[in-house]
Amino acid sequence: MPQNVIPTPADHTVWEEFKKGDREAFAQLYRTHIHLLIGYGMRITGEQNVVKDAIQDLFMELWRSKEQLQPPRSIQGYLLKALRYKLMRNAKVRQRYEAEVPDLPDTVNIESSIFLKESENLQKAQIQKAISQLPLRQQEVINLRFFQGCSTEDVAGIMGVNYQSATNLLHRAVLHLRKFLESGLLLLFLKIIGSN
Repeated sequence: MPQNVIPTPADHTVWEEFKKGDREAFAQLYRTHIHLLIGYGMRITGEQNVVKDAIQDLFMELWRSKEQLQPPRSIQGYLLKALRYKLMRNAKVRQRYEAEVPDLPDTVNIESSIFLKESENLQKAQIQKAISQLPLRQQEVINLRFFQGCSTEDVAGIMGVNYQSATNLLHRAVLHLRKFLESGLLLLFLKIIGSN
C-alpha cells in the first residue's frame, strides 16, 4: 500500500493555521507527512540518519519562515520537493545519485500488504530487484508516481524537471522494467500499481 497522503481541504486549513503560528497545526503537518518523507528519503539515500536530519532541518526552516510561505498547490508535493532539495545538497547523496550505479542495494521496498498470497513474496523480490537495477532517477520516478501516488505533474515539480521530461523518464523506466521482468511479473507489477 502506498504511503501517499490523500489531500483534503482540511490540509490547507492546517497549513494556514500553521502559517499563523499555531504549534498544534505545525505538529499535525509533521505527523501527517513524516512517514511519507522518511520513506521517500530512504529511497534516495538509504541512510536513515541523513534522512532524519534533513527532515528535521526542513521542518525547522518551515517554522522559521512560516509567515513568508505561500500556500502550495500540493502540501505533499511541496514537502517532498523540499526534502529532495535538502538531500541533493548533501554532497555524498548527490555523488551517489548522479553516479547512477546500476548495481545498487535493494532500496525499493514494496509493502507486503499489497500482495494477497504468501507465494507472491518471491515475485515481490524479483520486482524489487528489477526496480533496483534501474538508474536512480528512474527508481525515483517509479517510486513517486506509483508508490507515493503523485501525479506526473507533481513528479515533475518534485524532481525539478518539466512535465514532458518527467513523462519521458517514466516511460523509459517502464520500458526498462519490461526488459528486466518476464511478462508474468510485469503484469503483477502493473496490477499492483493499478490498485494504488
